[in-house]
Amino acid sequence: MIRLIATDLDDTLLDAGSALTPRSKVALQAAMAAGCGVAIVSGRMLEATLPFANEIGVNAPMVLYNGAMLYDHRSRETLFARRIPFDTALSMVRMIEGMGLYVQLYPGMGYYCDELRPQTEAYARQIRVDAIPAHMPMSRWLEEHPCDLQKLLIIDTPEGATRAQAALTEAFPSGVCCLKSKPHYLEIAAEGVNKGQTLSLLAARLGVKPDEVMAFGDGENDVPMLTFAGAGHAMANGCEAARACTPRVAPRNTEDGVAQVVERYLAQGLIGPLPHTTEEVLP
Repeated sequence: MIRLIATDLDDTLLDAGSALTPRSKVALQAAMAAGCGVAIVSGRMLEATLPFANEIGVNAPMVLYNGAMLYDHRSRETLFARRIPFDTALSMVRMIEGMGLYVQLYPGMGYYCDELRPQTEAYARQIRVDAIPAHMPMSRWLEEHPCDLQKLLIIDTPEGATRAQAALTEAFPSGVCCLKSKPHYLEIAAEGVNKGQTLSLLAARLGVKPDEVMAFGDGENDVPMLTFAGAGHAMANGCEAARACTPRVAPRNTEDGVAQVVERYLAQGLIGPLPHTTEEVLP
């Protein structure tokens, strides 16, 4: 019996225009009407995720920043957060700039870039939240505003993102985790942070077993979530790593793939209510 549904947003639940379709909204609301929990699990920050949580009316906390935060939008409470330490973040940003790559910084509210560029504008259109240009190198901005970071995001060509992933992983074998969310997006979070790990904390808090979790994702950063869930579904449009980690494939995001699977499980009576919420304290 599925008691918790966890879904990524971009290229998974959302359509090609990064919008929620009526069919997807109705399917998830029907699952909640059956008592099931629904959680958004995304690399996005709070401001870019909250509109969808409110539109659907999700009844479980959200996993944000690729697992670096677990946030309950209903109580406005941060249940778990792990950041990249300032010293590590600054060293990484200096190396990224030395490689000639574009990077965005996420200190907790909003996101920052050196200047508004085509990459910035394309990203902002997708998430519908504008970047804050610092008008200076990101390393200098971080020096002037020392803080731990929720995540870093490199946007480049697929080949450039792959090279950056290899180089940064070699230079920083501990302290951070580098995974792609799209072929040209390299997401950097604190070591040990991933969607699967934080989803497991959420499931434990709700008293849900791994085999009672259904998950949907398309990217390399979704692999930990898809392998944690007993019913992990890679999208048909997903990357090779996502499709290789689970035998279950959902139709493409442009075909309301998440809704199709949820509708089928509902019709078969395989989606049921959450158990009583536990009071387990998250680390």
